[in-house]
Amino acid sequence: MTRAVRDSKNNRYQQYSVQYNSSVHQNPIIDGYFPTHKTYKEMAIARINRTLCVFLAFFIMLSAVSYYFVTANEITLNKYRKQTLALNDENVELQNKLDYLKSYYNVDKAMQKQHLLQKANNVIEVKASPAAAPVSKNAIDKVAQSAQKPVQWSIGF
Repeated sequence: MTRAVRDSKNNRYQQYSVQYNSSVHQNPIIDGYFPTHKTYKEMAIARINRTLCVFLAFFIMLSAVSYYFVTANEITLNKYRKQTLALNDENVELQNKLDYLKSYYNVDKAMQKQHLLQKANNVIEVKASPAAAPVSKNAIDKVAQSAQKPVQWSIGF
């Protein structure tokens, strides 16, 4: 009987056509670690795999750093947006106050220019009783002529 020979995949096969008896255990003549030599194709594939792993790690780190800067910029933009909205609201309130004051100021100036709000030059007293003497038409005309001035119209402000 001959000893079983192992192939590179550690599978047993029989040399020639001799039957192998599994009940008998035989030790190989030489035992030990014998490194197999890698082929050029295996070394090239290993080098490509290492290179691709380095590229992948680099791009993962680059994307992490980019994500950090994007989130930091987004936080800054949100802060500026809130400040802008607050300033816009304050601006609207101040614009409304300014418009109110301008309109009041314009009305007041127009009233001062037209002299529409003046004290009466003459006071006409009317008695409450119907039997009282009527007011003369000449007195009313004099008061009306002194109070009326020609109205000067203007377009715009």
